[in-house]
Amino acid sequence: MTHLEKYAIKVLSEMIEDRGYRIEYIKDYKEDYKDNKEEENPFIIKAFHTSNHKNIILCFMSEDDKLNIQGIKDRISIMNKENAENCIIIYRSSVTSSAKKSLETLKYNFELFGLHELQLNITKHRLVPRHEKATPEEKIELEKNFKGKLPVLLHTDPVSRYYAFQKGDYIRITRKNGTIHYRFVK
Repeated sequence: MTHLEKYAIKVLSEMIEDRGYRIEYIKDYKEDYKDNKEEENPFIIKAFHTSNHKNIILCFMSEDDKLNIQGIKDRISIMNKENAENCIIIYRSSVTSSAKKSLETLKYNFELFGLHELQLNITKHRLVPRHEKATPEEKIELEKNFKGKLPVLLHTDPVSRYYAFQKGDYIRITRKNGTIHYRFVK
């Protein structure tokens, strides 16, 4: 395993825990799940959400330079065995357009991160303030008083992707000086 892969796994583990999951294991799954003798994947991370143990997320690293449809199918078969609906795949260089298109039609929730994207935990940078979802009470108040007036945080923003913020979420941003700002994820 390369230095880049080791650091990506470290950042991925931090990201999963920051999302509220508890990691059950990180292991080599070649022997346990390998149906296809040619496929080699170095690891799998399995984690449960702390508030709902039925909410499982699996994380994989793709060994191929390009993540393709067959790679997606292989992950789906493992997800079915583990009874998981959420998946993160770290790809090396790119994702084929057909694989991207196939993800749109699946019932599973796939997130794709390039190996290069997980070399730095963006939330630990000194210029990135703390981001968290607004409480249900805050959300009601924001919808009542500020609907359509809040600044936007794109769902493609690196911090949004890190925390898996979804379109329609309200985000509380707490700056180092204690000021609180809100954003609407679009």
